[in-house]
Amino acid sequence: MSPKLALHQAIDNLSEPECQRLLLLVNHWHASIAPAMVRLTQNPTFRIPTQSFPIFAPVSPILGTGINASAQLIEERH
Repeated sequence: MSPKLALHQAIDNLSEPECQRLLLLVNHWHASIAPAMVRLTQNPTFRIPTQSFPIFAPVSPILGTGINASAQLIEERH
């Protein structure tokens, strides 16, 4: 299901007061947050991530000998 269709279906299930609050939230976002994000994209110091998250390769934990760091810290606290 596309995000747009899912949003339409979610809105169909909302009451009038909930729709009013959602509309206020969207209007607030367009008026204040969206312009701020545009300004940040123009500043090379900031990097806004894309909508999708990178897929990380699965990793296997390192097998070590002896007590683990958490147990060692607890032991040192005692």
